[in-house]
Amino acid sequence: MAIGLRGDAQMGGLYTGIRPVHIYPTSRLVADCSGMMVQPHKAIVGANAFSHESGIHQDGMLKNRETYEIMTPEAIGLNRASDDAGIVLGKHSGRNALNTRLKALGYNTGISELDDVFKRFKALADKKKLVTDEDIIALVSDELHQPQMIWELLDLQVVCGTMGMPTATVQMKGPDGIARIGVGVGTGGCYAVRNAHKS
Repeated sequence: MAIGLRGDAQMGGLYTGIRPVHIYPTSRLVADCSGMMVQPHKAIVGANAFSHESGIHQDGMLKNRETYEIMTPEAIGLNRASDDAGIVLGKHSGRNALNTRLKALGYNTGISELDDVFKRFKALADKKKLVTDEDIIALVSDELHQPQMIWELLDLQVVCGTMGMPTATVQMKGPDGIARIGVGVGTGGCYAVRNAHKS
């Protein structure tokens, strides 16, 4: 189906009178009136119709949108931002798509930082179907603001019961490699551990 100068659909030179720009709004209207949601994989009007998660598709879309979209979303009445290439980040997304989204969010990461963020992105994408902008911001913030002091929990012992005060003994190794022991009491086991950690 080709779209003529007036926006009418034409097939082999015959004008059908169909105005494709009304397809998406009409689909929304039918869904609203009937109460039946459009399936995500429905051709043309489904939520996934102009979405690309595969790394090879995303790379093609970033280079030239006509690579994987034979019609534009605007041709059927679906308006999207000019810089929106329909990229959805998930477990099949590649490094280029992640880097493009990072730049869109205002992050300019070096190669080593991008490698670290990408590894953690892939681990997150294996657990979640879609990775949101908030997830990416959290990944970058966590990567940029890694704590320099790391404590390792070596041992924890909590004693609770009906007789006596709950007590806790905590042994931790600090960033200097020295093991330290703290003891605390509290109104319950968790409070005792908290107080032992602070000692």
